Amino acid sequence: MLIYYVMDQHAHIASLVRKLLDNHLSPEELSELQRLFRSAEAKGEVEMWLADVWELSARQGTLSIDSADLYRKINQKIRLSEQVQPSAKDGNLRISRFVRPFMRYAAIFLLAVAFSWFWFGRNKPQEPQKTDTNRLLGASEVSVTYGSKTRIVLPDSSVVYLNSGSQLSYPNVFDRERHVTLTGEGYFIVRSDSLHPFVVHTADISVKALGTEFNVKAYPEERSVETVLVSGTVKILKKDQTKPIIELKPGEKALYLKAAAPKPAAAGAPSRVASVVKEQPRLIVDVDAKPDVSTGWVKNQLVFDAEPFEQIAARIERWFNVEIDIRNASLRKARLSGRYDTENIEQVMQSLQMTTSFTYKIEKNRVIIR
Repeated sequence: MLIYYVMDQHAHIASLVRKLLDNHLSPEELSELQRLFRSAEAKGEVEMWLADVWELSARQGTLSIDSADLYRKINQKIRLSEQVQPSAKDGNLRISRFVRPFMRYAAIFLLAVAFSWFWFGRNKPQEPQKTDTNRLLGASEVSVTYGSKTRIVLPDSSVVYLNSGSQLSYPNVFDRERHVTLTGEGYFIVRSDSLHPFVVHTADISVKALGTEFNVKAYPEERSVETVLVSGTVKILKKDQTKPIIELKPGEKALYLKAAAPKPAAAGAPSRVASVVKEQPRLIVDVDAKPDVSTGWVKNQLVFDAEPFEQIAARIERWFNVEIDIRNASLRKARLSGRYDTENIEQVMQSLQMTTSFTYKIEKNRVIIR
């Protein structure tokens, strides 16, 4: 019964939006749509529907939708519709001539994806799926491929933005504490709830919050786990421990340096000392002087500041879904800075080439640098 209820709710929302865009919404239906977009409880239902549209479009490689922006645009249409009186002839709303083009524009990118989601979900045979089926069974897992980003609305209405090459697992119903597991990078906007802490688990540390905004970067291939606090407070805990290492203040950044691989012991070390020395993990906390470097990706900005080229290359790989082959060993440690938002991979490489001497060749999705 639950699956049909969820899908019928989503179908009803889609139907009302379609009527609004097609200028066939009755006064009663407009009132209902107003309630959906203004009621806190119903608003969550609409946001979940928009989030589902987003997730499916990302998995199918179709349109990239900013559900928050989409919500604002539909809300704007509702306000415009309120200014128009119902037609005495058929009871439907007659939208003024200047509103129609705007609605037609929205219909192009909204309805195609929204209704493909609905009919795709209803007509597809039931089989195990990562996100949709697990959601009904009690757990969800969202993965983002290279070259993409996504936005998720959690069961408690907290919002998470996931960067390229990331994965988030979370229960469909939060219990005493709100636990999620992150691999990769996520920007968290946590709904305040003093009775139910919000905990982000990574492979190395956990980040505990009540109601706040923060960014966590925990890619397995990187040497550190980075936590940047935007507002509120968060506590950093070692994996499987309950006592915090430290509590961050807004504007601070914590770097948890993972244990380094064993390396040869220093020359002349006593024979009783092992032949290898393992660097222990440690935490570094500092003021985040340039927050846009850490969180600019949420605004679709690729920003780096005096970073080694090999680290920049890893970020570019995830950002553009390409493979970068650096064949110039001296270039790996060269530190570069840059800021990009609408540039393509060719333009980014040309820009970097202006500050550092190297040549490159792009072969399909592979960039060879010499």
